[in-house]
Formats: sequence, C-alpha cells, structure tokens
Amino acid sequence: MTQEKFCPQCGTKLPADAVFCRNCGYKFSEQPQTPQQTQPTPTPQPTSTNRWAFLNNPNFKKWATIGGVAIGLALVVIITMNVIFQKQQEAKQKAEQASIARVSRSRSSSESKVQSTERRLSKDAVDVVTNMIQDDFDLDAEATDVTVERHTGGDHYSGYASVEDDYGDSTSVDINITDVKYEKSVSVEIPDTSKLYDEFDSND
Repeated sequence: MTQEKFCPQCGTKLPADAVFCRNCGYKFSEQPQTPQQTQPTPTPQPTSTNRWAFLNNPNFKKWATIGGVAIGLALVVIITMNVIFQKQQEAKQKAEQASIARVSRSRSSSESKVQSTERRLSKDAVDVVTNMIQDDFDLDAEATDVTVERHTGGDHYSGYASVEDDYGDSTSVDINITDVKYEKSVSVEIPDTSKLYDEFDSND
C-alpha cells in the first residue's frame, strides 16, 4: 500500500516522498521523523538457582553446622536432665514409702509390746488385788478381773479391778499398776477403798 500525505498549504493529496506540491508548489523542507518508543528495560527475575545460592556459601555452611550441633547438644542436655529428675522423683517416692513402712512396722511392734505388757499386768494384778483386799483391808471378797486402760508413762499403768464376794455382791475400783521389772512382779495401788468397805463385809 502506497503511503500518502497532504499539502499543508492547499490540502492536495500527494505521495509521501513528494518534495513539492504539484498544485501550489509548496516545498516540503524536511521529513517528519517518527519518534522511536523507548522500550523498558526488563527487570531480571530471580531464578531458582539464584534464590538458593546462599546455601553454597561457606560461611552459611559453617554457621549452620555450628547451630545444628548446638541444638543437638541442647536437646541431649534437656533429655538427660528430664531423665535425672524422673529418677530422683522415683527414688524420693521409694524412700518415703520405705520410711512410712518402717514407721508403721515400728508402731505396730510398739503397740504389740504394749498390748502384751497390759495383758500380762492384768493377769498378774488379779492375785495382787485379791491379797490386798483380804489381807490388808480384811474384807471377804476377791478380784475376778483387772482391766488395764492406758499407759501413763514409764512403767506405770492405770485401770480398774472387778471385785465380788461369795454372796453375789460386786463392785469395781480404780487401780494404779506399776510394772516392777527387776522383781518380775507388779505393784498395785487402790487410791479409793471406800467402795470396797461399803460393799463387802469384814472377814471377822
């Protein structure tokens, strides 16, 4: 397709390369220059190779190795401390359980000894109380049973004695018992004898 242009003076259509207007003689002094468009410089896009290029950096490898070792050591220390703590807790619990068991056995043994002593004193005190009633108080009665109620400290105990005569009369009196270990006997005290004298007759 042939390019054309128009005369600016008379408007005649002319070929694009015409120097003069064939109608009015107008001279085209210079050809208009078509401005060239500046193409934008493309921005380089990062490639996958450039993105991970730092991985090949010697300093990065060095610090990554150091960081990995530090993290590994920290994990080992944490795990070791946790294991030690659990072992200590288990040992503490076992020690507490063993201590409780020893105290329980000791208490049971102590209670067993006290109960055994009280039974022995109750049995031995019956004859002692009977002899006191008949010989010291001159009464026609005898002790049929002695009950030790509590340990008052050391070799001393307290309780009561059941007393009756041949006629069916009966009463009870408080007594204090001392375990005379070096003589393998018991000593009995009757703090209040008035009940005995009120209830029983004299041997005379």
